[in-house]
Amino acid sequence: MRWITFGILLYLATALQVAHFGQWSEAGYFHVEFIPMLAVFYALYPAEDYALLACLCCGFLYDLTGVGLLGVNTILLSLAGYGIIRIRMNIFRQNPISQAVLVFLTVVFVLLGRNILTRMGLWSADQPMTLLAGYAPTIGITLSSAIYTALVAPWVFRGLFMIGPLLGFDGPSHHARNRNR
Repeated sequence: MRWITFGILLYLATALQVAHFGQWSEAGYFHVEFIPMLAVFYALYPAEDYALLACLCCGFLYDLTGVGLLGVNTILLSLAGYGIIRIRMNIFRQNPISQAVLVFLTVVFVLLGRNILTRMGLWSADQPMTLLAGYAPTIGITLSSAIYTALVAPWVFRGLFMIGPLLGFDGPSHHARNRNR
């Protein structure tokens, strides 16, 4: 894995995330979560140690660009990355459907987890603790963003594999070329 390439891709994903690139609605519905998508990509393909460290870096930068509690996104993206690393040998990683499903589940896990943990962290004893009260807009934004990101992710993954050797690990096109020789 080439860390300079990862740093450039993480910087680009962060810039696109902060600029709300591709957002369809001013209310927050239907926006692409670029940083979790990059974390899923790096959880799927490089070696396990590098993949987990890449997810940790993605989560840390996601925390620095957000307004929530510091460390929540780092923990959630690291947990999601760890889960993907554990199951990645049992799925067909090059299939766009499996990529979309993993991105969808990761975005839902991170966004809902962040909202629940933030609400629990800001909870005070004089207010009743109802986790689901007022979550209809949050669930709508989360699901719309997760669906939109899952639809975009296979195309982004294909584009990332077009830069091939710059990533520093073998992609699906590299394996296909070696089998034909």
